[in-house]
Amino acid sequence: MTVRPRLLFLLLLAILGVLLASLGFFFFRDNFATHYPIKVLSAAAFRAGEIPWWNFADGGGQPLAGNPNTLTFYPDNFLYLLLPAHVAFNLHFLLHLALGWIAMKSLTRSNFGATLWVLSGVAISALSFYNLITAIALVPFAFLAAERRSAVKLGLAFGLLALAGEPVTIMATAIAVTVLLTRRRGDAEGAPSAAPRLRVTTLLLAAGIAIVVAAPQLIAYAEIAPEVERAHPYSAHTVLSASFDPRRLLELIAGPFVSIDTPHLFPSLVIGLIVIPALFRRSRYTLIAALMLFFSLGSFNPAVRWAVESIDVLRAGRFPEKFALVLCAALVVLAAEYFRQSATPRIWTIVTFVPLLCWMVWMIPIDWFSPYRTVSQPARRVFVPPAAGGQAIDRDSYRERARRLEPLFGATAGLEYVLNRSGDGMHSLLSRIAAERFAATHNPAWLQIAIAPSSIVPEAIAAPSIPDAVNLIESGAPAVAPHAFASAPGARVTRVQRDGQQTMIDVASSGPSLLVVDQSYFRAWSARLDGRELDTLPVNLDRFGVIVPGSGTVTLRFGRHHTLVVVAWVLSSLLLAALLVALRVEKVDRRSGEVERAGDDDRAVA
Repeated sequence: MTVRPRLLFLLLLAILGVLLASLGFFFFRDNFATHYPIKVLSAAAFRAGEIPWWNFADGGGQPLAGNPNTLTFYPDNFLYLLLPAHVAFNLHFLLHLALGWIAMKSLTRSNFGATLWVLSGVAISALSFYNLITAIALVPFAFLAAERRSAVKLGLAFGLLALAGEPVTIMATAIAVTVLLTRRRGDAEGAPSAAPRLRVTTLLLAAGIAIVVAAPQLIAYAEIAPEVERAHPYSAHTVLSASFDPRRLLELIAGPFVSIDTPHLFPSLVIGLIVIPALFRRSRYTLIAALMLFFSLGSFNPAVRWAVESIDVLRAGRFPEKFALVLCAALVVLAAEYFRQSATPRIWTIVTFVPLLCWMVWMIPIDWFSPYRTVSQPARRVFVPPAAGGQAIDRDSYRERARRLEPLFGATAGLEYVLNRSGDGMHSLLSRIAAERFAATHNPAWLQIAIAPSSIVPEAIAAPSIPDAVNLIESGAPAVAPHAFASAPGARVTRVQRDGQQTMIDVASSGPSLLVVDQSYFRAWSARLDGRELDTLPVNLDRFGVIVPGSGTVTLRFGRHHTLVVVAWVLSSLLLAALLVALRVEKVDRRSGEVERAGDDDRAVA
């Protein structure tokens, strides 16, 4: 393709991208119920010049900055400062598809392999997950880094994977990279004849880069980790619930013709018939594919099932099917190597891409944006029972769910939900107990506590343990706390004002009083009155309580390490910028070297 047709093609792609980002909406699965509403809320904080520390809309409140699902410190968040939230949200997906194409092209040196990757079923399926779509770009980039023994690329890849916060994907990529780092000469036809020798300093430098890049996320998460669901091992059943059913192996070749009734994340994993001959290549990528399949089987693999049931640390992440993403990346590399040496490339191009394009039209999880626009409502707290379904690409169903303003989607209209279970495991353990007790007992006391506004509690009964608090609440106690407390007579709240991430509450009291704030309790909350730090405690099991010494304005902020996180984010951003410049210089130098070697060869022939 000459320069002019290439520029025309890129222009058409850019126009298509602008139309998709502006008019479309990646509506399916986690995007609808978690990612999009969270990014809308985060965008409002960013535009106000704040880091989004706290989500007031979900389950009576939950952390944002430390939540791995929010990608709070991911580099493309600047888009939310410049564009409408839904456009920035869509561009996140489109940019990572484009970067995935570039990374796979660099890895395989093949337009075929790059295009196969971004049209594959796993890439189209990843358009339903704001965090997993990053792996479409970062997994082949990590493979490339391992092939070239580049500490900069390795550190950058794993640092960005950590900012995206998906532990299973990080683990799968780390296993694959370990295999590649032990690659020997001649492992695959078409592969580099000799990779540079791996040095310990390379690994140490890569680890250091990754830690600095991921530092703001790691620090913010460490502050809340002891209290959130996600930091404690899931049950083995939860971890293994989305395992790769071996009957779906046919999908890799022919697509999801047969509906298999087992829990799954990816609606499609299709790559095409080229997978069959590609698998017979002698390559480390064949080993990677085999390892990824082994782990992705999850509950269908007795060894994996035993390990998850026996070892607590393996229950920190969920859904072994995520290993299939790295499996598909390895298969695409093998397919590109086979295609490069095929005697019938035109036939393989048609046989591969015609079915993929058909499946893409059928499976792509995009809808017109207009049915998902919401009209702002007065802020109010609501309880909405969880709805069934949502696991099929049914646009009519999702449009109806948007109309009903289901959790958490209704947060885009200003609603705040209570007693809903956390989809991403980032509610406090105490809030999880409250939600589970309400679901089991339907005791109205739990709902009354959840929707009550911030107020002074006249008296709290001592409940030194969680079972004590649960029993007292369900038996009708007016208020419970770890120790008994009686507020000054007549103490009351006179004003509540929320200013972005900060809340100010005016209290009128002649003496010490117990203020109960309408947010969930975390130790990371900071409450100050006239510059003095106030004592905090959980009230009514999971509500945020503050002991106020007298009258005044109590200022509440979530997070006790704001300065440290900001400094870490600045350093992370500066390092990312420096690494990108270094990679650009390295690319220019490599091209110059290739040109110079070509000139030397010409002179030698002459």
